[in-house]
Amino acid sequence: MSRSSSPLFEEPSHMQDPYGGVDGIVVSEIQNQQEDLKRNNYGSMSKVSTSDVDIRTTAVANGDENTSLQGHRGKDLSPVRIRIIMISMCLGIFLAALDNTIVSTLMSHIASEFNAMPNISWIATGYLLSTSCFQPLYGKISDVLGRKPLLIFCNVVFGLGCLICGFSTNLWSLVLGRFVAGIGGGGLTSLASITTSDIVPLRDRALYQGICNLFFAAGTSCGGLVGGFFGEHGGGWRVAFLIQVPFCILSCLLITLYLELPPRHAHKDHNDRHSSQGLRTLDWQGGISLVVFLFLFMLTASLGGKEIPYKSKLFALACVITFVSGAVFVAIETYVAVDPILPVSFLKDRTICAGSLANFFCTMSMITTSFYLPVYWASVMNMGTTDVGKRSVPSFFSIAFGSLGAGYYMKRTGKYYWFLLGFCVFAVAGQVQINLVTPSVPVWQQYLLLVIPSFGVSVLLTVTLLAMIAAVPHEYQAATTSLSYAFRSTGCTLGVSVGAAIFRNSLSSFLDKKVLRLVSEEHTEAELRRIITKAAHSSEWIHKGAPLFVQSTLVECYHFACRATFKFCLVTLVLATISCALLREHKLHTSISRDN
Repeated sequence: MSRSSSPLFEEPSHMQDPYGGVDGIVVSEIQNQQEDLKRNNYGSMSKVSTSDVDIRTTAVANGDENTSLQGHRGKDLSPVRIRIIMISMCLGIFLAALDNTIVSTLMSHIASEFNAMPNISWIATGYLLSTSCFQPLYGKISDVLGRKPLLIFCNVVFGLGCLICGFSTNLWSLVLGRFVAGIGGGGLTSLASITTSDIVPLRDRALYQGICNLFFAAGTSCGGLVGGFFGEHGGGWRVAFLIQVPFCILSCLLITLYLELPPRHAHKDHNDRHSSQGLRTLDWQGGISLVVFLFLFMLTASLGGKEIPYKSKLFALACVITFVSGAVFVAIETYVAVDPILPVSFLKDRTICAGSLANFFCTMSMITTSFYLPVYWASVMNMGTTDVGKRSVPSFFSIAFGSLGAGYYMKRTGKYYWFLLGFCVFAVAGQVQINLVTPSVPVWQQYLLLVIPSFGVSVLLTVTLLAMIAAVPHEYQAATTSLSYAFRSTGCTLGVSVGAAIFRNSLSSFLDKKVLRLVSEEHTEAELRRIITKAAHSSEWIHKGAPLFVQSTLVECYHFACRATFKFCLVTLVLATISCALLREHKLHTSISRDN
């Protein structure tokens, strides 16, 4: 196999946190390189078929601001102005990444304050859902309306979401704030990469992209620590959200004052007509149907077994409606959408399908583990938020080394199949270690629990992305990358919901089974059921308010409930490994044109 030296294949190995599902950063990088190679296709619409896939793409009209930027960046923007713009956008990237993980160490405490432990997953799901659903739209909308208005909009919406979170008085107002923040956060990451391509020469873009990825990784790794600090020492968990608002305002002001892209060549009337036409051709039907499908799926998963019994007709109806909404989404993307938000027709190719499923299952596994291992530490081992956050930091370094190492290996050898399978087994071994965790686990091992599976999963995500890109012709790489990251974000969102359903139902079952055994003349069934209700809604209560005679039993119930959730994570990671085994190894070309 030939070694790959093209930036097109190097960049995925330097991507940000693989669990956030942030597809815009990668997609825009590849898309802009393709546009530079094929400017003569602007304003055209083509439908191209191969033996495996049938793909329709809509190119950007010639009046778009991006086309006029080629050759004008250096003249119109001074180095100082570019640095200020990059600082403002990197600040937004950092905040979006921070907000994605800041709740990992706060979930148990927030749920305990609101007495809402059974619905704890919605704190994370609200942000993940809106991010995964709205982020794919920003690139196309910014082509029509411009980068600056969209960046300002995303900063305002993100800040508004943080404000709602900070002043929330119940769980559902907090979930609403998280959902609103996710709408803006998804755009902050993707639009930053797109705008970077507009203001710096292509030969410098890799450096600036590396800076953006560094800020994203820093935000991801700091989220747990920041949440833990404010949760214990900085005025409470609400301050962790409110402190982000001033930085949103600062980013917004810097963008407003300094982000002035070169003017378009075309006349304003032409641009207005192009904007109206572009908005009409956007895949609104696909976006709306995707949101509806994901919402219904999570609602069914979260309510099933609790508010809605599994054997009830209402649950069966909810499952049918969810299935129909998913079928409608697939039909729209396959037969209706001109430029699908999620090109499902690509899945006809074996490698694309296997790679997408691997992305889906492994992110489902790791996002669930990353949320419920802190729950285990807090509820079973009675750790504070700061201690929980410290134990999450080492995984960041393993993710970084895994991604960079995988990229370096593929560049040197041009091969990846057996390398990938080896680290899939490595990740599964790490997940088995998490499944065997006990309250007596040594401190040093607590810090390493996430390191092994995180390293393996980062290799998996990096290699499968390049495998999918190598499996299709050059002109399909952007859409293929978008599909890969769409499966990642969907896996994140659904993983939290399904994991929460397993955790909640397992906890309820273990509490009923183990606590009710203690019925006696001294402790009546009514008293024990009150204890069960309090324990199910607050993990802090079992250490601070539960009667001593039942405290160890309650801790044991949380232990087994978390273990049941970890088993789900292990199963999904094994499914990801099986999916990787179905990949075909393709040649990694050393040139963009794939001549060699």
